[in-house]
Amino acid sequence: MNRRFFLIAGGVLAVGLGVSAALVSALNYREPIRVGILHSLSGTMAISERAVVDATLLAIEEINAAGGVLGRQIEPLIVDGQSDWDVFAAEAERLITQEGVSVIFGCWTSACRRTVVPVFERYDHLLIYPVQYEGLEQSPNVIYTGSAPNQQIIPAVTWTLRNLGQRVFLVGSDYIF
Repeated sequence: MNRRFFLIAGGVLAVGLGVSAALVSALNYREPIRVGILHSLSGTMAISERAVVDATLLAIEEINAAGGVLGRQIEPLIVDGQSDWDVFAAEAERLITQEGVSVIFGCWTSACRRTVVPVFERYDHLLIYPVQYEGLEQSPNVIYTGSAPNQQIIPAVTWTLRNLGQRVFLVGSDYIF
């Protein structure tokens, strides 16, 4: 056994490992991208959230029909949050840790979102939050797709003051938002 033999054997081994890794990567590349859809399908919030589930599924269907994302199909995993914040948090954790989803589309209320955000931050995972929210919150683990209050109220107040005068009353609820 000489130095030349070890160099050749080492080179063959390195090439073999590289080819093996490339083949495994190529085989895994065609697996679907799993995404979680976490909304209430039962309970008091189901009437509001069912339409968002349907819209998300329609978007996934259209993306898949067009060839998917980078040649991979999207596989939705639909979970019922049951209009219960604690269920949402538990299901978000399960989707991330056990189901291996890449991203979760979910939540409807601000209280629900605030309950699940720590789960996404703990596991460094991504939540796509689909509705307006109160602002003054940011997380690198949440994409807020809805408008914030300044995007809603400033145009309305501007119009009101121009068209209805300076004396107005704003009535709201005592809620996170």
